[in-house]
Amino acid sequence: MPHRYSAAVTERAGLWYALAAAFLFGVSGVVAADAFESIEPIRVAQIRSVIAALVLGAIAYRRRRTVHGGRLPELFAFGALLAAVTITYYVAIDRIGVGPGVTLQFLGPAMVLVWMRVVQRRSIATSAWIAAGVAAAGVALVTRAWDLDSLDPVGVLAGIGAAASFAGYLLLGERLGKSLPGLSIAAYGFAFSALIWVVAVPIDIPDVPGVVWGQILWIALAGTALPFLLEIAAVRRADPGRVGVVATGEPVIATATAWVVLGQALTPAQVVGASLVVAGVASIQLVTNSVAPDLPPSAV
Repeated sequence: MPHRYSAAVTERAGLWYALAAAFLFGVSGVVAADAFESIEPIRVAQIRSVIAALVLGAIAYRRRRTVHGGRLPELFAFGALLAAVTITYYVAIDRIGVGPGVTLQFLGPAMVLVWMRVVQRRSIATSAWIAAGVAAAGVALVTRAWDLDSLDPVGVLAGIGAAASFAGYLLLGERLGKSLPGLSIAAYGFAFSALIWVVAVPIDIPDVPGVVWGQILWIALAGTALPFLLEIAAVRRADPGRVGVVATGEPVIATATAWVVLGQALTPAQVVGASLVVAGVASIQLVTNSVAPDLPPSAV
C-alpha cells in the first residue's frame, strides 16, 4: 500500500508539472504576440534560442547530461526543427492570432499518424484516425476555411508549417529519446537552433524599450527553458501519454489568455473548433502514446 501511494503521488506531481509547463508555454505565445508590436518575430526567435541554449546548456553541463552518443547529425536536425517550429509559429500567431496559431500548430500529432502509417508502416488504431479527423475538422472551424475573404493564407500556411515541423520534432525526438536523456536532447537542440539563427540572421541588438526586453527574457526563460525542464520532469514521473494529454491544454490556455490580455476573442465556431482540436489531439496521445518517453511533448 505505501508503495502504491508513493507511485500515485509521484505521478500526480508529474501531471502538475506538465500542467505548469502547458500554462507557461501558452502564456509565452501571448507575451510574444504582444512583443511583436515592437520587434520582428524572427528577432525574438533568434534571441529566445540563444538565451535558452545558454541556460539549458549550463544546466546540462552541471548535471553531466552533455552526452551525445555520437548522434550529433540527428541532434543538429532536431535543432533545425526547433528553429523551424519557432519561427513558423511566431509568424502564425502574429498574422492570424494566438488562438488559431497555436491550434494549428497542435495539429502536429495528427501529422505524426500519417507518417507512422505511410512511411514507417505502423498499424494505427481506427480510433486514432477518427481522433485525427475530429482535429482536422476543428482546424477548419478555427481558421474559418469557408470564409476566403477573411482568410490570411500566409498566416494559415505558417501555422501548417508549424504543425509539420512540430510533427518532425516529435518523430525525431522519439528516436533520440530511446538512447539520450531528455535534458541532453533539449540542450543540444537549442544549441544547434541558436547556431542556425546566428548564422542565418545577422546579430543586431534591437533598440526597443526595457519592457520589451523584459518580455523577451520572459519568453526565453519562463516561456521556454523552465517549461522544457518541467516537462522533462513530468515524463519521468508520469505516463507519457497522460503527460501529452495534459500538454493539449496549451491551446486553451493560450486562447483564453490572448482573449483577456490582447482582446483576441474567437467566434463561437472557432471556440468549438479549438475544443475539437484539443479533444482530437488528446485522444491521439492516449491511443498512440507517440511522444518519446524522456522528451517534452511540446516545442513552443
